[in-house]
Amino acid sequence: MRETTQQEKLMSIGISMLALGIFPLIWFLSQALLFRELTDAISRNLLVVVALIIGSSFIFLLFLGMDKIIKLAPKDNRDALEARMFVGPSLFMISLFLFYPAVRTIYISFKDRYSKDFIGFENYKWAFSDPEMIVTIRNQIIWLFFVVFFVLLIGLVVGWLSDRLNKGEAFFKSIVFLPMAISAVGASAIFKFIYEYRPPPLTQIGIINGIRVSVDRLGAQCMNNRIINGEFNGFDNENCLKPIGWLQQRDMSNLPFAQSLDANNWFNNIVVNLPVNTMLLMLIMIWMFTGFAAVVFSAGIKAIPQEIMEAGQIDGASEIRVFRSIVIPYIKSTIIVVGTYMVVTVLKAFDIIYVSTRGDLETNLLAVKMLDEFSKYRNFGRSATVAVLIFVCVLPIIIGTAIREKENAQS
Repeated sequence: MRETTQQEKLMSIGISMLALGIFPLIWFLSQALLFRELTDAISRNLLVVVALIIGSSFIFLLFLGMDKIIKLAPKDNRDALEARMFVGPSLFMISLFLFYPAVRTIYISFKDRYSKDFIGFENYKWAFSDPEMIVTIRNQIIWLFFVVFFVLLIGLVVGWLSDRLNKGEAFFKSIVFLPMAISAVGASAIFKFIYEYRPPPLTQIGIINGIRVSVDRLGAQCMNNRIINGEFNGFDNENCLKPIGWLQQRDMSNLPFAQSLDANNWFNNIVVNLPVNTMLLMLIMIWMFTGFAAVVFSAGIKAIPQEIMEAGQIDGASEIRVFRSIVIPYIKSTIIVVGTYMVVTVLKAFDIIYVSTRGDLETNLLAVKMLDEFSKYRNFGRSATVAVLIFVCVLPIIIGTAIREKENAQS
C-alpha cells in the first residue's frame, strides 16, 4: 500500500513537471522552429493560413496527449494536474517574455556601452550624477506628484458634482470622458497647436499666442496680422504684447511678470525656477485622464448607500462635510486603485514628451531617456540602467497591490 502511494506521488510529480515544463517547451520550440523555416519559404498571407491550421492542430494534439497522460494518474490528483496543464504554457510564456527580459536587463545594466565588459555600478553612478539625468529624474518626480494629485483631486470633484446633477448626467460624463478616447499622440498634437510659437512678425497660429498678440494695449491697436479694408494690422507696435515660446521656457525668468519679482525673496526664487514647459506638458496628461478618474469615482459614489448620505444631511452636515467625512472614506479603495493606475501610467509616459519636445529643453522623462540612450547614443548599459530605475519605481506599486489583494481576499 505504501509503495503504491509512493508510486502515485512520483507519477503526479512527473506529470506536473511534464505539464509545467516539458509540455510548454515542446509547444514553443515546435512552433518557433516550424514557422522560422516557413517564413522565407512561403508568403506572409499563406503563412497566416498555415499558422491557423497547423498551429492550432498541433496545440490540440499536445493537449489531447497531455489529457491522456493525466488520465493515468490517480483520480484525486487529476483536477490539479489538468489545471497545471492549462497554466503551464501561460507560465512559460510569462517567464520567457517577462521574467527573462527583466533579469537580462538588470544584467546588462552592469555592462559597458556595448554590453561586453563588466563595469560594476558605473552606470548607476552616472544615473545619479549626470546633470541631464538628474533633470530627468527631477521631472519624473514632479510628474508623479502633480499629475497623480490633480487627476485624483479634479476627478473626485467632477465625479461628485456629476453625481449631484438631476439631468444631463450621462451627457456631462461623456463630454468629460471624451479626452480619454484620444490617443496621447493626438492629445499632444492638439496642445502643441495651442502652445505653438512663431518668431515675430510671423502670424501666430497657436491659440494662446494668437490671443495674446491680439490684445489692444496702451492705446495701440494690436492684431494677429490681419488685413482689414486693405490695411495690414500686425503686432509690431512696441506697446503690443509679444508672443512667448511656451514649450521653450525652462523656467519663468523670461516671462514678463517674473522680471518684476524681488530676486532676494526665497518664495519668488521658487516661483521663478518652476519649469514652465514641464508643467504645460503635465497639463496634457491631466486633461486626458481626469475624465477617466471622474467616471470611476462617480461609479464608486453611486455605490454608497443613500441612507448614509441622508443621515449625514439630517445631522446638519454640509455638502463639503459629507464629501470629506462620508464619500472619501467610503471610496478609499477606489481612490487607491485609480492612484496606482496613474502612478504606473506616469512612469510609462512617453508619447506626450516624444511628440511635443522630443525630450529637449529639460523636459525629458525616464521612458524617453531610456530610448535615447538605446537608439540615439547607442549605450545599451545606460539604457538598461534607466529601465531598471523605472522597474524599481514600479516594484513597490506591484508589491502593494499584491498585499492589498491578499488582504481583501482574506477579509
